[in-house]
Amino acid sequence: MRGLGFCAALALGLLVRLHPAAAQADVALVLAVDVSGSVNDERFQLQRDGIAHALDSDALAAVVSAGAHQTIEIAVVEWAEEQRVVLPWTVIHNRQDLAGLAMSLRRAPRSWVHTMTDPAGGIAAADALFQSVPLTPGRKVIDVSGDGKQNIGEVPTRESRDAAVAHGVTVNGLPITSGSEPDVDAWYRANVVGGSDAFLVVANGFDAFAEAFRQKLTREIAGRVAAPSLASLR
Repeated sequence: MRGLGFCAALALGLLVRLHPAAAQADVALVLAVDVSGSVNDERFQLQRDGIAHALDSDALAAVVSAGAHQTIEIAVVEWAEEQRVVLPWTVIHNRQDLAGLAMSLRRAPRSWVHTMTDPAGGIAAADALFQSVPLTPGRKVIDVSGDGKQNIGEVPTRESRDAAVAHGVTVNGLPITSGSEPDVDAWYRANVVGGSDAFLVVANGFDAFAEAFRQKLTREIAGRVAAPSLASLR
C-alpha cells in the first residue's frame, strides 16, 4: 500500500509540474492614452483625473470582486509620436489596490512625447506589454483614447490594430469628438476598434471624458454586458 501511495504521489507531482496551477486574472488591460499636441494641459488634467477617478471607485471595485478570479492587471501607456509606459503592470485584487493605482497615476508626470498623433504606435506599444504580463489573463484588452486621427507613423493604425487582434487582443476605442476633428469617432470605428467583443464609447469633448471612461472601463473589466447608451455621452 505504501508503494501504491508513493506511486500516486509521484504521479501527482509529475502532473503538477507538467500542468502548473498558474495564477490567473480575469483581464489584462492596457490603457493607451493620447498626449499629443492637441491635448493641452487643461485637457490632459481632465483625462488624467477622469481615469484616476474611474479606477478609484466603488463601482469598479465591485466589478473586480465579481470576476471569476477577483483579479485584474492594468498598465498605462501614453502616446503621441512616441510612447512611454507611465505605469507598468499592476495586479489588482481589491479596492485598496485600485486606490493605490489611482494615486500612482495622479502623481506620475506627463510624458513628453512630442506633438503629432500616432495611435498605431500606441497600440503596438500596448500590445508588446502583454509579453510581460505577470499573470495569465482570461482576456487581453487595449483601451485606446484620443481626440485625433493618425497624422504620423510608418504603420497605418488599422494594421497595428489587426496585428494586436491576431495576438488575441481586443482593442476598444474612446474617441473624444472636439476641436478640429469632430468626426474622429468614425475614424476610430474604422481603424482602432477590433477583436472579440470590441466596442466604442464616444465622449463629446474633454468635459465628458470622465463619465465616458468610467462606463467604458467598467464594461471592459466586467466583460460581456449590455452596451452603454452612447447617445447620453455625445
